[in-house]
Amino acid sequence: MTSRSIIGIDVGGTKIHVAHIKDDSVVAELRVPTGADRAREHIIKDLVDAIGSFMSPEVIGIGIGVPGLVDMEAGVIYNVSNIPAWTNFPIKEELESFFTVPVFIGNDANCFVLGEKYFGHARGHKNVVGLTLGTGVGAGVIVNDALHVGNCSMAGEFGGIAHLDSDFENYCSGKFFLHKYKMDAYELSQKAANGDKAALDIFREYGKHVGSLIQTILYSYGPDAIIIGGSLSKAFPYFENGMLNTLDMFPHKVALETTVIEISDNPHIAVLGAGALTLSAKEAVFNP
Repeated sequence: MTSRSIIGIDVGGTKIHVAHIKDDSVVAELRVPTGADRAREHIIKDLVDAIGSFMSPEVIGIGIGVPGLVDMEAGVIYNVSNIPAWTNFPIKEELESFFTVPVFIGNDANCFVLGEKYFGHARGHKNVVGLTLGTGVGAGVIVNDALHVGNCSMAGEFGGIAHLDSDFENYCSGKFFLHKYKMDAYELSQKAANGDKAALDIFREYGKHVGSLIQTILYSYGPDAIIIGGSLSKAFPYFENGMLNTLDMFPHKVALETTVIEISDNPHIAVLGAGALTLSAKEAVFNP
């Protein structure tokens, strides 16, 4: 996609993954402990050192993905999961004081969909929803080839939409297994992999809820493609049939048949998506 170099950074509660991206690929990478309870300046020092190991004149930008609420235009982190020192943190300004290239920031769901748009299954599609299923439900939205975040970054917040007696967050994330069956999704997937009928039945039920969520996405944005990622996407073989059974009831068959539904399979998609913030900067749609 690009012959120029970019740096992508995926911030997590336990580690920060920094990658040098060139010619569609991660050519070098480094993981450093986050040390999330440390002071802001200590975390930033480690991050600056890691970025510095990849900096060269060919690098055109730095993109950072975080699991929290951000102001993409101002480059401010309002809050980020498990890193209290980064509350109301103007990280763009901070990092641009160290480096001579622009810095861009986005939440992890938006980075996921950008990663798929520029480097993965969403290439060639103009309207895309990247759906992440894990400890929560998240989504990034691309409309007419540009990232769409909406007012207060609310675009893609499908988890809060009412579903049955609660919302999609409680039925389509790992919370479904914990709340209803008092079981961990990973342990349950291990049982399903061994052919355990009860586990397979639970995943089939879970898939029906995911199918309802996808119907809501189809009605909301009418995307060309829906790419599913997150830790629970690894269990897709176990919930696929339940999902498809629900989607079979979708009344607009032509829309369903012309929508690509794929599972993300690139292990570097988080850092690729963060780096893609640089590539999409001129196209991003912001609705203040």
